[in-house]
Amino acid sequence: MSKSDQENTSGYVSLNELHGMQFEASGFSFLPKYKVQSLLAGRHKSAMRGRGLDFKEVRQYVPGDDIRNIDWKVTARTQKTHTKVFSEERERPVLLVVDQSSSMFFGTQEYLKSTVCAHLAALGAWRTVDVGDRVGAFVFSDTQYQQIRPQRSTTAILQMLKTVEQYNLQLNAHQPPKSKTQILESVMQKVRTTVNHDYLIVIMSDLRGISDQTLHHIFNLKRHNDVIIFHIEDEWERQLPLRSVSLSNSEYQVSIESSMKKARSKQQTAFENEKEMLVNQFSEYGIPLLTFNTKERPSIQVRDLLKDH
Repeated sequence: MSKSDQENTSGYVSLNELHGMQFEASGFSFLPKYKVQSLLAGRHKSAMRGRGLDFKEVRQYVPGDDIRNIDWKVTARTQKTHTKVFSEERERPVLLVVDQSSSMFFGTQEYLKSTVCAHLAALGAWRTVDVGDRVGAFVFSDTQYQQIRPQRSTTAILQMLKTVEQYNLQLNAHQPPKSKTQILESVMQKVRTTVNHDYLIVIMSDLRGISDQTLHHIFNLKRHNDVIIFHIEDEWERQLPLRSVSLSNSEYQVSIESSMKKARSKQQTAFENEKEMLVNQFSEYGIPLLTFNTKERPSIQVRDLLKDH
């Protein structure tokens, strides 16, 4: 058992553990380069910073674009301001939205969902800076969130991961779970007002309590940015085991007997229907939804799903 695995037995993550993820942050990429089979093929220009000379496309102008690149012919024809985009025009800042709410403090396999999320945040942060881009985050609980603006340094990442650790340590199994619909809406609305354009936004959550308003914010972000969903789930959420089980949130306890086939079927159907609806909605807007489990090591999963060929 590795040192980080031993630390996980407490149910909480540590800064040392997240710092150590630096050595596992390889073999995957958020920025595939012109591969048809790539997760975000066709959307990325280059991970290189600095403006190049290779013309790529014309798109509608958004505040913050260099006015020297305005395409006046297209602007005159469409009566809307358009700008030219170059293939190596910019870096790609990455923004991680990290869920450390009470519904994440659950896991029946090797890890808690909150631990998987923290590991993915660390892996994403280290990998982003390793390829030379800036990384920032919104870390949130049931009632509050903290914004870390994109930066490019080891010190900045450690400050970000310290925030993840602090939020993780606030999780408490003796407190009943709270609805996070409101905090999800607040966080995504704040992300919308903070992010300009050409970001890569990675939302790491079980998406419990997601509302139409939250979806609206995410879909609007996709208009001028790339968005990926890292959906974190536990095996028992998808399908309860056949044996009798007791579930508790410290305030209430429910027992599900092995003979309760209807209850198990109902729970499984509800989960599958909700997951299918989310996948379809995100797919309509070109937003990939990647599923992470609580059984396998997060670094192995992220390499499998985002292989860097």
